[in-house]
Amino acid sequence: MRKVLLATTALATVAGFTAVATADVSVSGAVEWRYMSYSDDETATQRVSDTSLVSANDITISLSQTTDSGLTFAASQNWGDGAAATASSSISGDFGTVAVVEGTTGICAAASYDVTSVGHAGGHGDFSGDMYDGTGGSTTVSSVDKNEAAIRCTDSTVTLNYHSPSFSGFSFGIGTGNLALTDDNSSTSYGAKYSGSMGDVSYTIGVAGYDGVGSTEDGTHTGATVSMGNITAGIGRSVNTISSSSKKETLSYSVNYGVNDSMSLNIGRVDSTNKLGSGASDDAELTNTTVGVKYTIAPGLYFTFNNHNFDYKVNGASKNSGSYIQSEVKMSF
Repeated sequence: MRKVLLATTALATVAGFTAVATADVSVSGAVEWRYMSYSDDETATQRVSDTSLVSANDITISLSQTTDSGLTFAASQNWGDGAAATASSSISGDFGTVAVVEGTTGICAAASYDVTSVGHAGGHGDFSGDMYDGTGGSTTVSSVDKNEAAIRCTDSTVTLNYHSPSFSGFSFGIGTGNLALTDDNSSTSYGAKYSGSMGDVSYTIGVAGYDGVGSTEDGTHTGATVSMGNITAGIGRSVNTISSSSKKETLSYSVNYGVNDSMSLNIGRVDSTNKLGSGASDDAELTNTTVGVKYTIAPGLYFTFNNHNFDYKVNGASKNSGSYIQSEVKMSF
């Protein structure tokens, strides 16, 4: 009897290792080299130019397995320069997907339905430089959004999200966070997206929102993209209430043109405003117009060159304006 039990245990152990071995495991990552150069008319320090060279990288390990009944369970872990690691796990089936995500950004359900403007140089873009507020060489513009505003969703480090399956191009999701024992201010996020086509024209429409981040924060984002042939246009609008005296509104739009399989041209603009206080004239505003080109050197390797022209005002008076060049090489693995 003891030999039978030992043999059974050994078989179960081998079966367990075999199950793990059949799981799909993938490792992916990316490296960016980014050069930035700008010139502005900030009067506080009379700085006329500055440059910067930075490098960033991230890596993701993903695992997934599908049962005989069609149920899929998966997990992934991401590490990136200067940001906390993000971990996610999920169970998927005909009912949709239930996921628990732990991290600091992009962890809420709404982020999956946030349709933004298009292109590498669009309002959403990949702008990563500093625009200065005119009061000192090291004081950056923080009162308004330089790019298209993203859905913030939650202060929580863990969220529970549900994503529906696609119903003829329509899908939706909802999530909740801030469920810690020491935090009675739970937050929710939600979103929906629809993609379709009419003849040679394809389009995507999305809406996303959140409520309950802090005592007064909430926001919505609506966006749409339309494509026909080599041309894609996009627009997005965000309204984010930060406090009783601060409300950010951002409008961005852009057009992307594919010259050929390797090159595309892009132009975009973002207009952002923020009510800084209770006074009627306490407003800050920023415009940022971008023109750029993207060239794919090889699959997984591309180069971009974007020129930004910006103007920052407070109470209608110009505080700083200028131009900013950003070039980038990105390698994906």
